[in-house]
Amino acid sequence: MELQWPLILFTTLLAWSAGLFATQCIYALRGTGAKAQMPAWIVSAVLLVVGGIAVFFHLEHWERIFNGFGHITSGITQELIAIVVLAVVAVIYLVYLRKNEGAAPKWIAIVGIVVSVVLLLVMAHSYMMPARPAWDSVFQIISIVGAACVMGPATMAFLCSAVAKLGEANPFENTLVVAGSAINVLTSVIYVAVMSIAGNSYASMGSYFDPTHPTYPMVDTTALSPFSDGMTATIVAIVAAIAALAFAFVGKKKGDWPVWGVIVALCGLVSALALRILFYQMGGSVFIYF
Repeated sequence: MELQWPLILFTTLLAWSAGLFATQCIYALRGTGAKAQMPAWIVSAVLLVVGGIAVFFHLEHWERIFNGFGHITSGITQELIAIVVLAVVAVIYLVYLRKNEGAAPKWIAIVGIVVSVVLLLVMAHSYMMPARPAWDSVFQIISIVGAACVMGPATMAFLCSAVAKLGEANPFENTLVVAGSAINVLTSVIYVAVMSIAGNSYASMGSYFDPTHPTYPMVDTTALSPFSDGMTATIVAIVAAIAALAFAFVGKKKGDWPVWGVIVALCGLVSALALRILFYQMGGSVFIYF
């Protein structure tokens, strides 16, 4: 299946946005990182807007997207609802930040965490299709959550140290970045393994001639594997995820998050993008001809 870059960017950037917003809500629950709350909110909002804009480039006639909003069971409708709810919660959160000088009530922080997770689940669930074995897995959903777990905490650690200048990282901050990076490695590896097993679900069509595609070769379903030739995205996704974890340990040891926070977040971003590329490369239907 050809790569859908607008959707790759949409899912990755929204995972980053939701991960960062949920992370700053966790900080708010602990009453820490007040000076970094506003920068984090701005970065999260920008990621949400850019990701939302990117999805429109997936459609040749983007104005027709509104035709699908009348169906509540439509994945795109559910995504829109989740995004709007997150935006509303984020605005309420912003009001309290401005009113309380970087502090937010625990109730809105809890709501922010819940809504962020729901957005990730809804967004990933919209791609689950029984006709596409590699997509129709709960581990595909979890892989999106894993990406948010590494990019969000790493970005927040950077903002606390570099922008807000809150001094040395505290044990909680260190643990959050390392734990998030570890979760991303685990979810990425598991989903790659699940995609390799899903390859057994593809049906081989044998010999078939389509007069509308006389020069197109039949698809070799055995090549639809994350470990086949040309699937370099698999290596990049796993290596980048492991690198993010390794650099997270370095950041924890040195406490220099203005440097290592950026590196961990970028490695997480590369891992997430590569995994979404692999997601589309493995997006063959159960019955696939060309």
